[in-house]
Amino acid sequence: MYHSITCYFCFETFEVDLEVDDHFNGHNDEIYDCVVCCNPNRIEYDVYDGEVRGIVVGDGNE
Repeated sequence: MYHSITCYFCFETFEVDLEVDDHFNGHNDEIYDCVVCCNPNRIEYDVYDGEVRGIVVGDGNE
C-alpha cells in the first residue's frame, strides 16, 4: 500500500510502500531514504485491521 510522505529534510513529497498484513494490529516504524535528497526518514505508524493510520515522519538519523 503506497502512501505519500513529506521528507523531514528537504520537504519534498515522495511515496513509500508500507506493506501491512491484513490481520496486523499495532505500531511499526521503518526507515526510508528520500528519493530526492537521499536522507533517511523514520516513518512511524499505527495499523488497525490492516489499515495504516497516524503516519509520523521524523529524523532517521536518531
